[in-house]
Amino acid sequence: MKESMLKLKFKIGEVSQILDIPMDTLRYYDKIGLLSPRERNVNKYRYYDLEQFDSLITIRMLRALDVSIEQITKLLSDDHLVEIRQLLSDKKKDIEHKLTYLRHLSQKLDVWGEQLQRFEETDVIELVRTNPCWVLLTDSIMESDDHRLGNKIQERVRQIKAHQEWLAFSHIISVVSKDNLLSGHYHHYLNNGILSTFPMEDEDGTFLKLEPRYCARKYVVIGRDGYAELDAHYDQMKRFIDKRGLEIAGNSLEINLYNQYANHYIEINIPVAEKQ
Repeated sequence: MKESMLKLKFKIGEVSQILDIPMDTLRYYDKIGLLSPRERNVNKYRYYDLEQFDSLITIRMLRALDVSIEQITKLLSDDHLVEIRQLLSDKKKDIEHKLTYLRHLSQKLDVWGEQLQRFEETDVIELVRTNPCWVLLTDSIMESDDHRLGNKIQERVRQIKAHQEWLAFSHIISVVSKDNLLSGHYHHYLNNGILSTFPMEDEDGTFLKLEPRYCARKYVVIGRDGYAELDAHYDQMKRFIDKRGLEIAGNSLEINLYNQYANHYIEINIPVAEKQ
């Protein structure tokens, strides 16, 4: 019986099937000189040798790490491990950052789902201790005389390092001062801004951290142009606060949690403390 011999060269179709790499991809690697078959016969068949399987697996791993073709070509041409070790270290940091982002996003989705559920109980007012959050405050857009305010806000947003992470965790906010709350002027806003539940301590003072505090909270649904409807809700919240022997202890925060074409879904938080 003739002994079977180890196969040492493979056609492009065989390589494609064994390594699950499309033939078009292999042809492209050949065309750009990233990895060419070691042998072509007179019939122009491409043959890869067994050693090139390792190279293709390495290329596939690096592509899975989102390494560019140009950088892979450079790495494979090096005769040392300095750059690949640095690359792996950098990619490890990127992955850890993405995992942190995804963990925060998962938590945000849980909280957001619970918040949207509360809009089925818009008559309920509750006392809560808020979670820490970070706000970027601007002058009131509706009351400012600065015609360049919008451009200034855009410039501040562009300077934020964690731009994409922040956008995924942000809500538009409006701030009503304590004095205006007490006097019933609920639509004279002290500030507008953006609230992020993603930690933003590294933004060089761009964001103000709001520490946990006790608040009266109400979830409110209003029409697109129905901000006057908020008056009754604020009056109701003030009666709730007074009835429990509490007093308003700071500026209220209107958080726009969700917008439809016809409706705004708003969470109102009024800081409270025991009456002196």
